[in-house]
Amino acid sequence: MKKVLVTFAQFLLFLLAFAVGSFLHPFNLHWATTTADSGATRYFVADGLLLSLGIFVAFLAIQAIRKRTCDTPWTIVAFLLSTAIGYAIKLGFVTREL
Repeated sequence: MKKVLVTFAQFLLFLLAFAVGSFLHPFNLHWATTTADSGATRYFVADGLLLSLGIFVAFLAIQAIRKRTCDTPWTIVAFLLSTAIGYAIKLGFVTREL
């Protein structure tokens, strides 16, 4: 039960970092993507994804230092699930009308 709660807390932390980075643009990185509509430009802001990836790598490094690699699969599941849900709710995608 403890691993499930820790995994859920990590999931929420990764998703929150993804959302905050997507809305606040701390690194100001964005890439234009193609759209079917010629009157709009769509951007992907990778700041949130990079923030959550940085937290993920920090968690893995802490687990390796503490020699707790048995928790690593649960951390990977939390990160992948938060990234999939972040993409599903279109965090990081910005559409601007011309």
